[in-house]
Amino acid sequence: MSRPQGLLWLPLAFTPVCVMVNSNVLLWITALAVKFTVIDSQAQYPVVSTNYGKIRGLRTPLPNEILGPVEQYLGVPYASPPTGERRFQPPEPPSSWTGVRNATQFAAVCPQHLDERSLLHDMLPVWFTANLDTLMTYMQDQNEDCLYLNIYVPTEDGEYPSLAESGTCWVRLPVCPTAFYHVLCMTVSMTQLLSFISQ
Repeated sequence: MSRPQGLLWLPLAFTPVCVMVNSNVLLWITALAVKFTVIDSQAQYPVVSTNYGKIRGLRTPLPNEILGPVEQYLGVPYASPPTGERRFQPPEPPSSWTGVRNATQFAAVCPQHLDERSLLHDMLPVWFTANLDTLMTYMQDQNEDCLYLNIYVPTEDGEYPSLAESGTCWVRLPVCPTAFYHVLCMTVSMTQLLSFISQ
């Protein structure tokens, strides 16, 4: 038996039911499904404009019922790569880009020698060395092209103060303070592991 055109057969509790569906209704349902998929994608991967081009970040939910999600923009260039003729020179503004730059992953960190773990345990605070193995996974990608910012933004609207004081930020883990205190927080990916000792 052939199915009549314009009819949709739906099994309902193992009983075939014939429902008349207009093709325009199917088109609207499909359009709404696509729209909500795009909206969900935009909410998950927000795009913002900068002076140099657009960047796509990542909305990160936090594993806490009190803290809201934050938007993070990772590996955002704040200067041109200090390589070649620019090596050991003052930083220059980054080049503009077209399209949307992906800012959902950390950029490379500056080259640093981290083989002597016992020295690190002696020189760094306990909260830092307790997670040293996890931290070392972020230190694997080292490159002279390391002048990038990691920006964490609260998801609620409003004007919020910065946590920076005298050019240094007291935040150790920027994501949670961003959500809890509703502040904008930036970290510099070029900061070396041992630079915390001098502060």
